[in-house]
Amino acid sequence: MKIPLKTIALWMTAALALSVLLAGCSGGSSTAPAAQPEQGATAPAALPKVYFYSNNGTLMGTSPQGSDPQKLKKMQELVRQKVGIDPIAIIPPKGADKDKLNLLLSSSESIDTFLGSWDEYAPKNMIVPLNELLDKYGQNLKKVFTPEEWRSVTDKDGKIWGIPGSRAYVAYPIYVRGDWLKKLGLQMPKNLDELEAVLKAFKERDPDGNGKADTIPLATDLSGLRYAILGGFIDNESGYSNYLDPADKKLKPIELHPGYKDFLAKMADWYKNGYIDKEAFTKDDAPELLKTNRVGVTAKWYSRVTLNQPKLTPSFPEMDHQIAKGITGPKGKLQTSTAFSSYAILISRKAANPEAVIKFYDWNYADISNWMTAIRGVEGEDWKWTDRSKLVYELTKSDQPYGSEFAMANLVDLNNNVSTFSPETAMMTDYFNTEMFKFENAKRPLDSGFIYDRKELAEKVPNAGDITRLINEETVKFIMGARPLAEYDKFVDELQKAGLGKWIDEMTRQYNGFVAKK
Repeated sequence: MKIPLKTIALWMTAALALSVLLAGCSGGSSTAPAAQPEQGATAPAALPKVYFYSNNGTLMGTSPQGSDPQKLKKMQELVRQKVGIDPIAIIPPKGADKDKLNLLLSSSESIDTFLGSWDEYAPKNMIVPLNELLDKYGQNLKKVFTPEEWRSVTDKDGKIWGIPGSRAYVAYPIYVRGDWLKKLGLQMPKNLDELEAVLKAFKERDPDGNGKADTIPLATDLSGLRYAILGGFIDNESGYSNYLDPADKKLKPIELHPGYKDFLAKMADWYKNGYIDKEAFTKDDAPELLKTNRVGVTAKWYSRVTLNQPKLTPSFPEMDHQIAKGITGPKGKLQTSTAFSSYAILISRKAANPEAVIKFYDWNYADISNWMTAIRGVEGEDWKWTDRSKLVYELTKSDQPYGSEFAMANLVDLNNNVSTFSPETAMMTDYFNTEMFKFENAKRPLDSGFIYDRKELAEKVPNAGDITRLINEETVKFIMGARPLAEYDKFVDELQKAGLGKWIDEMTRQYNGFVAKK
């Protein structure tokens, strides 16, 4: 089973970094004189040092302590030889990575490259634009990223502030227990009414067979409902997104769209009837819920199912989550794809050798084996090709694991695929290959690919964050029944009093400027 390089990033996430160079001299009392260059010879120049802040998902999530020192030492030496830089890693403290990052950026300590939102750091003069560096040293990088991806890291003046670390995904499928459908004599739902009938049957007919009325028909969260279901209530092709009001041609939040109230009404009805997990909006415990064998349908980020069902197969061999493909609502497709963000690989303004940073990342894309090495470790030791012509590889068993300190963030398509034969990742691999980039199966946000200027928004609408918080909090209240839908107009008035009008005017101005340049 093959994994497109552009998608392997979601479960490798991204990464950048190497650990501090271990001392090359051994201890002891050797009396042998140090080697001296021949008379008239020039001593080799020291390699440029590059300080990587390793705030990537792989390292922070699964190997927060970093690689085995000896394993990482070999990787460092490989990078010295192949790229001509002296890589040094800074391992983030677990749970305080952002605090440590801000301290490094504002202190005299060294930091050259890190992951972050470029529109947060560029206004603070903490990072450098990359246009000239990419032109000189980033030819491979310039080729592999699409114009839309480069636009996500480019400001209105044309300055490129990072290497793209964000993609758009079709990542919120509706998974249904196929074995339960078969047990109850039901068909895979094709529309919202059929889905509701399935939820009702799962609630009332004890499909898990434990003799209790404890089934959870739908495990979800606020993002899941918005990205997996809301699109079916919106009469345009942008779904869960800001939308252009045809009445006044202004860009407005989806909460003002007439279909949004219909969406809330249906979700509130499902919650009242016990179809939606009662703790959906208070805690994220999808793995624990699936372990109970009580969940019939999920509307969450795809990996909540694809990573966890394989782990549960020994306990529940009958468990069979299947995607409800092509499912629609009153206004079309239910699912909405995610949009690009400003997340990127950034270069600190303090970097002494910014060109060395670009050279390293460009090296990742010079050859497929370089890319594999950045992710998996030393070729021949940590991994090896089993069929190079078909790009099939296997990992070696090692007591000295490599923590992927310097894997690229957001690995993109090199028109190559790599594959392994791991039953634990087979389900996720299949999703990557068949669903993740099929945008025809979902609605796409109207302003996907455009990064709003958060500095200008903050200047024009200082309380923009309060507006977003109010929308999220009140949406949950409406769904849970803590606030009646009869007060929806009152809710809109509250948004207006909070400054929504200014927010609409500024977002419309920025969006119109974006459209004019397309």
